[in-house]
Amino acid sequence: MTDLITIKNLLTLQQAFGVGSNKCSKAFNKLCDLNRLGSDLSKCGDIFDKGDIDRINKVDKSVIDKIIEDSNNNGIKIITVCDKEFPDRLRNIPTPPILLFVLGDLPDIDNEPLICIVGPRKPSEFGKKAAYSLSYRLAKAGMTVVSGAAIGCDSYAHNGALKAGGKTIGVLGCGILSDYLPIQRELRRKIAENCCLISELPPRDNGSKFSFPIRNRIMSGLCLGVIVVEAGEKSGALNTAKHANDQGRDVFVIPGNPTLECYKGSNALLRDGARPLIDTSDIFGEYIGRFADKIDIERAFAKQETKNDNKKFTKKVVKSLSKSAEILYNYLDNQKFTADDLTNCDLSYDEILSSLTELEIAGYIKSLPGGIYVTI
Repeated sequence: MTDLITIKNLLTLQQAFGVGSNKCSKAFNKLCDLNRLGSDLSKCGDIFDKGDIDRINKVDKSVIDKIIEDSNNNGIKIITVCDKEFPDRLRNIPTPPILLFVLGDLPDIDNEPLICIVGPRKPSEFGKKAAYSLSYRLAKAGMTVVSGAAIGCDSYAHNGALKAGGKTIGVLGCGILSDYLPIQRELRRKIAENCCLISELPPRDNGSKFSFPIRNRIMSGLCLGVIVVEAGEKSGALNTAKHANDQGRDVFVIPGNPTLECYKGSNALLRDGARPLIDTSDIFGEYIGRFADKIDIERAFAKQETKNDNKKFTKKVVKSLSKSAEILYNYLDNQKFTADDLTNCDLSYDEILSSLTELEIAGYIKSLPGGIYVTI
């Protein structure tokens, strides 16, 4: 584990030069090359220019102490680029982070099949279903799903993995203790308990419009590849895909109708060489050779046992479902229905769609063309 002086120095560099700054990683490299990582940074005028020293000296030491105190008091580990636990996958990307804040258990990243799923905050109904079901199958097979713990596609990806009983990692564009997006607080808690939350930012940092695109390089850097569920012409998913390309990661894209705005960015990625993703077998086929002991394809497609052997729809409480899916299932009156028929069931529309996908995967309903569902 990195000594306290070095942790304070790395936090000082981060505060002085900014999260994700190329100057920050260059400063770290200079100190390492000269074996001066534990030195008094204010006295390193032979390494840094005057402007750099001025910025370092302006960093409030009490802020650094508060960051360390917040981390210690809330079970957040500070893992630095000097630590063995720090993934080589991240260490070797352009402009790597010099430290990470981690809540939960960081897996052995370099020896695990991680896949990143990204898409818009306002996905189409198909996008929601695709993010959830892809994540479910991949996690069920033993792959770890990485996303950004935001609303929209991120939420569906994390929930799919959680429902499968697999692992999922949330990479935040704010601090782990930030109140940003309070609606996602419960999801973040579940992710931390399931695997871990990761952030480059101090625990109480609320982030900014710049910090979220910067964190995308960590999302892609942790993974073997990135799946773009949907992307318009101006989508954060495109930023993640660009980082993936720069890092030598695979980029998979679900093809879409070229006349729809939500697929213009996606189809541009395909035109530029991204790989079309038709179903989960495209992912399994790519990585099963390298992770034959970690990826179990049969488990991904194994049908769940259900008691719905006859076609007659009978109401019952099913404890294996999530609370929202159970509420929705018990609300159903007709054998045939659409999502719009369920808007009075005391669930949000996002919860309705997520629950419908869960019920379909569990074998209680089946989707038909035209957005119609039937009970089984």
